[in-house]
Amino acid sequence: MQELKENEKLLEGKADFLLAACVTYTCEIPQLTQAGIPGKIPLTPTLDAEFISTGKVFSLGDIAETPKGVPTPALITRAVQELSPFTSLKILDLGLKVHPENCDCIDFDILPSPSITDAQSFDAKLIFEKGFAFGKTYELQGDYLILAESTPSGTTTAQACISALGYETKGLFASSFKDAPSSIKEETISASLAKLNSNMSLFERLGHCADNMLMFTAGFILSASRRFNLVLAGGTQMAAVLLIANKISIRQGIHHDHRHIHLCTTQWIAKDKNSNIQALLDQLDYRLKAYYAHFSFKDSQHPALKLYDEGEAKEGVGAGACIAYAFAQSISQKELTQKIESYLA
Repeated sequence: MQELKENEKLLEGKADFLLAACVTYTCEIPQLTQAGIPGKIPLTPTLDAEFISTGKVFSLGDIAETPKGVPTPALITRAVQELSPFTSLKILDLGLKVHPENCDCIDFDILPSPSITDAQSFDAKLIFEKGFAFGKTYELQGDYLILAESTPSGTTTAQACISALGYETKGLFASSFKDAPSSIKEETISASLAKLNSNMSLFERLGHCADNMLMFTAGFILSASRRFNLVLAGGTQMAAVLLIANKISIRQGIHHDHRHIHLCTTQWIAKDKNSNIQALLDQLDYRLKAYYAHFSFKDSQHPALKLYDEGEAKEGVGAGACIAYAFAQSISQKELTQKIESYLA
């Protein structure tokens, strides 16, 4: 992965920003994720959507944070939006429990994804097709698109579905925890994979192991990449999106232009000892342009932000790509840090 520092460009010009917001009820499995407030984790993507759109939350009293007090990476995205606004900022409701308020939100009439441990599956093919159709019609306002996600427990569903597709996954996926809850995660993934049988189609397997964000975004990038440059803003979940899209495009003979697809994540993911995003990307049938933003909270005086540098939270809501975008717009690390700290004053 290529490192991006201050004043280095991810891509030329200004970007649109889309947040793929989704609930998978996998997030309600105890101790599986800390991406939000315990007992209210399905609210996290709603709160993230509201905060990046307005700088406030409306569906709860305060922003989502981990039990250790680490605030959502939505603070990073909002800071960039205020310092150098995106040409467009929209929320994709891909199955939210609570619809976000005061947002420019596109509703695709999608229900939250079931837990991957449930006997019930979801129609992964339908969600993929909705994403593919949206990628064909999306009207780009800027020079390129940044596509981010907010899906608590999404790394677990990502690992499960990539395993179901036959890719190598052991030790490669990140977690919102500093030290990944490997036993709970492994039990959850094993329970998901145990539902599969050899007679299932590709989409049937994904319907038992994936989530709406993964399927919709995989469809979207296959069609949108024919038309413009796009950056998948995220870590191992977005790597999973690429692998899903790769497998489907080969099976179904779908033409797309991978030269237009990029991935950008945080330094916290790129250097995470508990995961290996590069090893995931190396399983693609093509060489992807992948980057990480050289940014830390070393100059911050706020203890909660310091925990990012210790391995908590790591990525989400497009943090890595947004930092790289800020650098490309000549915003310094110091300036960005001060703006983020202002939300916690």
